[in-house]
Amino acid sequence: MALATWWRGDSLPPLAPLPGFRVEAACDTHLLAQITRLTPDEVDQRMQAGHQPYLAYVEQEPVGYGWMATQEASIGELGLHVALPETERYLWDFATLAEWQGYGLYPRLLQTILAQQLPTVERVWIIHAPENSPSGAGMTKAGLLPIGQLSFRSDGGVGLAPFEVRERAQAGAALLGIPLIESVLAPCWSCGGATDKHMTIVDADSCWPPLRPTTQRCTCAIKRKPAKTRAA
Repeated sequence: MALATWWRGDSLPPLAPLPGFRVEAACDTHLLAQITRLTPDEVDQRMQAGHQPYLAYVEQEPVGYGWMATQEASIGELGLHVALPETERYLWDFATLAEWQGYGLYPRLLQTILAQQLPTVERVWIIHAPENSPSGAGMTKAGLLPIGQLSFRSDGGVGLAPFEVRERAQAGAALLGIPLIESVLAPCWSCGGATDKHMTIVDADSCWPPLRPTTQRCTCAIKRKPAKTRAA
């Protein structure tokens, strides 16, 4: 998974206006449940835990949503639970409704939320899964800077391999409570830590982020021996 961030003072790239598009902080539990496919109780639990929902509209029609953590954040895939500083936020669980995909709504939703944080927030963080490369492209268009790749370490823990901007990677690693590492155990999430339990052979072309010159060969492309089975 890639970690991206926006810090106060960062520029927001210009995005062409989309007629009728707007973003609002949401509070209608039943509407949110309908759009997000959560139960009303699940929506309430998130909001009570300090998660602020946003809805994107075109004219009067809801077309997408996203959540902003203001107190704490959990990254279930990594087993991480993070207490957020007062001036930092974590964006998560974003989606564009199926009939509205392909119109560039996601970067506009992200950027509108970022713009609304300007007076009080110092840093905003977000991650995205490797198989969802359009999500990564949308983050970049919105103005979020990819700073590193989250990877399993050989001891089973998690580390952050920084990209070019090391200062921000250090801040991200400190927030998540994980170390910086110089190279990833597996350059894509499909490798799942390159443990023996992952036997699926995947074409290296499917790896995300794309293999970098300094990255070791992706273990997805390495054929593993099948697990031994006991005789009946």
